[in-house]
Amino acid sequence: MYAIDEIAADAEAFRAAVANGQPYRPVYVKMKIVWTCNLRCGMCNHWREERESPLGLARLKTIVDELAEAGCRKIHLSGGEPTLYRELPELIAHMSARGLRVTMTTNATLVTRSRAAALAQAGLRAVNVSIDSPDPRQHDRMRGLKGSWKQATKGCRSLRRELKKGRVRLNTVVGRLNYGSLVDLPQMAADLGADAINLIPLDEHTGDLQRLNKRQIIDYNERIAPVIAERALALGLIQRPSQAYPFGVTHPAVERSKLGLYARGYYEQHRCFAPWTHALIDHLGRVSVCCMLREGPILGDLRWQSFSEIWAGANYAALRSQAELPLFPTCRRCDDFLDENRQLAALP
Repeated sequence: MYAIDEIAADAEAFRAAVANGQPYRPVYVKMKIVWTCNLRCGMCNHWREERESPLGLARLKTIVDELAEAGCRKIHLSGGEPTLYRELPELIAHMSARGLRVTMTTNATLVTRSRAAALAQAGLRAVNVSIDSPDPRQHDRMRGLKGSWKQATKGCRSLRRELKKGRVRLNTVVGRLNYGSLVDLPQMAADLGADAINLIPLDEHTGDLQRLNKRQIIDYNERIAPVIAERALALGLIQRPSQAYPFGVTHPAVERSKLGLYARGYYEQHRCFAPWTHALIDHLGRVSVCCMLREGPILGDLRWQSFSEIWAGANYAALRSQAELPLFPTCRRCDDFLDENRQLAALP
């Protein structure tokens, strides 16, 4: 989620919306603008499945206008691989013209220097580049394409040259295949000019790549994470040592993480505020509450509904009034918004 300070300044209205099950504002919206991808990542199904063509630029611009009017502050673009969307610079320019902060997650393999310049000039403010190891062979095995590490690092450097300081982060999926190679991740990130690293525990969407088992989590925590923490803190790539320990450090946390329950019990006791502050829009215009629930439930469809109708509609209202926790079993696996939800829960 985004704009925590802004929500904090409006805490009374936010608390009232939550207490009454009413909509607040979609301050942060994620848009998966394409389904297709040029890589064959072992943890992903995008390249394995055919889906309908994405929404056209004109419809996306109308949706962006509706989001801006509804109080959105940030749009994060993803896919598939968003750089496959032909009119991407024009779409970003329209979002920026409406006062929205535009960010993106990309594998960067298709980003040339001219493409990076076009995206930056259009108003792209920040980018997450997916690189899974400082070892090219490890990365290429996870991403399913020989040479993808070389292309990704080249694209990352192009983005670094064009975007302002503080705008490039590396996203690294941590699984059985690559975890042992990550001691050198901070130095690679610094060499690429990245400003931050983000370690993401692997979700087993497929059988191709596997999450860490208990023994491997303990090994990671004892042998890998301390080195990452020390080096990344020194390089300014993380703010807290805990960011180097995505599986947690206590016995209960490790026990949950070995099962892929990366929320580590939080949402069994506490609310997620995504139904009040967030939406996911897929490439067809279908609206879900977040990317962990991208396959459902579908809360509305922007091909024949306005965003405001969906945001204030019965399906969102049902989520906001639901008392049983977690909202969905999938929430037990989600670590995306843990810090933000804790901050919102602690608002005075």
